[in-house]
Amino acid sequence: MTEQHESAAEAVRRVAEASRRASEELHKQGTPDYDPRQHAKAVERERRAAEHRD
Repeated sequence: MTEQHESAAEAVRRVAEASRRASEELHKQGTPDYDPRQHAKAVERERRAAEHRD
């Protein structure tokens, strides 16, 4: 595997992890565990990870 391919695979992994965390926060809506700031941070991390993947 080349370094560029490993880098692309790592970027995809980061996007997937950020997306998973954003989804976890979203599913907390309507519960006492929901924190809109944490959800906003998770969405922002997902957006940044997706930008760096391209």
